[in-house]
Amino acid sequence: MAFITVTPEEIAATARAELFTKVTSPETAKELFKKTVSQVEIEIFSYCNRTCWFCPNSFIDRRSSNQFMREDLYLRIIDELADIEYDRVVTYSRYNEPLSDRIILERLRQARRRLPNAHLTTFTNGDYLTGEYLDELRDAGLNSINIMTYLGNTVRYSDVKMLTAMTSKIAQLGLPCEFIEAKEGVGYAAELRFRGMTVKLLSRNFERTGVDRGGQVPIGSYQRESWCPVVFKHFYVDWNGSVAPCCNIRSDIREHEAHVVADLNDGLTIFEAYAASALVDWRRSLFNYGPKQAPCNSCSHSVPQDSPEMRALIAQIGNDFIT
Repeated sequence: MAFITVTPEEIAATARAELFTKVTSPETAKELFKKTVSQVEIEIFSYCNRTCWFCPNSFIDRRSSNQFMREDLYLRIIDELADIEYDRVVTYSRYNEPLSDRIILERLRQARRRLPNAHLTTFTNGDYLTGEYLDELRDAGLNSINIMTYLGNTVRYSDVKMLTAMTSKIAQLGLPCEFIEAKEGVGYAAELRFRGMTVKLLSRNFERTGVDRGGQVPIGSYQRESWCPVVFKHFYVDWNGSVAPCCNIRSDIREHEAHVVADLNDGLTIFEAYAASALVDWRRSLFNYGPKQAPCNSCSHSVPQDSPEMRALIAQIGNDFIT
């Protein structure tokens, strides 16, 4: 189970009726996005070199070709973020390997020019990463990078194997490091000292901390009852312009096709896709405590810490804004 820290104060500060009703005013939609969304995730191309057992890429072909997000679409997303002076997180990892194509350097430069105060970040499997590439990523505008330590595509977690792989990556990059988290059987985290950019090396036991990716990966038997903050705070765009309600839904899985909430190729702004699409219905259905419908019924991602105060607040806001 992956917990997320969301305080009652944060919820009370951002809750408003427009989050639960499809907004018709472009300006209201823009204001709602600016005040609420803290992370925008953009998949600039499709390719991934791995087929990890805990990822739908184990059965969805992301290796035989590489499909790129159209540059004009990418720049439109960036320009729309610039229109609201977006200064929160933009991340470049969906289900691709972001460093497998060096077009990411140009996309980072384009974003940095238009979004000087945004935090640009990405996850990577580290297979393409070198010390020289780190320099180029930093110089292009990347603020932080999380290097995930993976074993073979079908290999299950082992503390010894993970620590060996992490040590090897640290040696390859030649950077001083400090382990900042160590949980036997769960995972490890190290921070690598690198001028001008935060670099972390991470490992996870996905059998214990992974999620089933919208019912697509056989991990755990969790039954979700908590509300979900992701459909409020995050915004996800696949390489083809499809907007997904969360990171666990993807447009290239047949069972997920009906869950795509918008297509930016239709001319919608990101603000309209957030405030006037089916994403509103997702927010309404997930803002409560109780059993959830598929594909959320078994999701253990971003589970807020539970408390009587939190439950009372969610119920009160639901009564006020959801009819």
